[in-house]
Amino acid sequence: MSDTTSAASFETLALLRDNVRSMRAYTPGEQVNDCLKLNTNECAWPPAPGVLDCLKAIGTNALRLYPDPVSQQLRSLAAELWGHPAEGILAGNGSDDCLTILYRALLKEGDSVCVPWPTYGLYDTLAAIQDVDITHVSWDSEWSLPTKAILNSGAKLVLIANPNNPSSTLVPTSELAALAEAFDGLVVVDEAYGDYAPEGSSCIPLLNSHPNMVVLRTCSKSYSLAGARLGFCLGQPDLIGQLMKVKDSYNVNSLTQAVGYAALSDRSYHADLITNTLTARDELISGIRQLGWDIIPSTGNFILTHVGPDAERIYLELKGHGILVRWWSTPELCDFLRITVGKPADQQRMLSLLKELCG
Repeated sequence: MSDTTSAASFETLALLRDNVRSMRAYTPGEQVNDCLKLNTNECAWPPAPGVLDCLKAIGTNALRLYPDPVSQQLRSLAAELWGHPAEGILAGNGSDDCLTILYRALLKEGDSVCVPWPTYGLYDTLAAIQDVDITHVSWDSEWSLPTKAILNSGAKLVLIANPNNPSSTLVPTSELAALAEAFDGLVVVDEAYGDYAPEGSSCIPLLNSHPNMVVLRTCSKSYSLAGARLGFCLGQPDLIGQLMKVKDSYNVNSLTQAVGYAALSDRSYHADLITNTLTARDELISGIRQLGWDIIPSTGNFILTHVGPDAERIYLELKGHGILVRWWSTPELCDFLRITVGKPADQQRMLSLLKELCG
């Protein structure tokens, strides 16, 4: 590259906002070909048969024409599924898109976000893009909600993953309701893994009585549609109507709307996916405990296990054998591994290797 080109490139980069140039990009879970992926919490089983039938039946107009800009049929079906009015539901390109819409609509310079930490790292990335501060407050003992610290944070927006990622722990709805009643801002409950939690764990029934609360849902996990990118934001219809102004014009494409409708329609198959996952989770927990590792009680489709100082070594050796799990270098998590629930045979392959590595 010539000096002239380098100088021109530098001048172009100088046009970027300072916060964008200085921020750290979000780091997704590794995507390595031909590896057993137990690192990004995808569903281990395929989507409903109707999803594939739907794809085969897609006509040329579904590609030639713009999609429904507000995903009306999909939202109506979601309303029936979750018992919440369609006017109070926004469909997004994954629940990450819904998060982006919330940040753009609510936060301006001088505002701040609060999250119990550790949690989903994208919350930090979105705050950096929006150029707002984010406050990490440590979970109380046993991963319980740090209500007092949140209320004292001065934040305009608090985000709580429930079940939490990476701990797979759950905050009772009564505590989240009490937080919303006391918090002078918006409480976002991210229920990406909510379908794996015990019945009665969702905050969707609280939305009518708590106007400053929204709930996020996704089809990436329990519906096995991570590649399709479909999520939902549920809240008071007046608030959702304002958020509609901020979303991209056609944020959910025609194919995703079609396969999403097929997946949400097959409730029996969805129930089977959850049953299979929970059964496999019990088997995974049993196998990990035989290694002598402690496991944080799980309410998601993954576990967080305390390995100790050998966590990085074991992660790397598993990767060397074509098995991916999640490890972080951060002080809070460097002694832990997060492992996604897989099919029984895949889990057994990993557990057998772990016995050798720990022997």
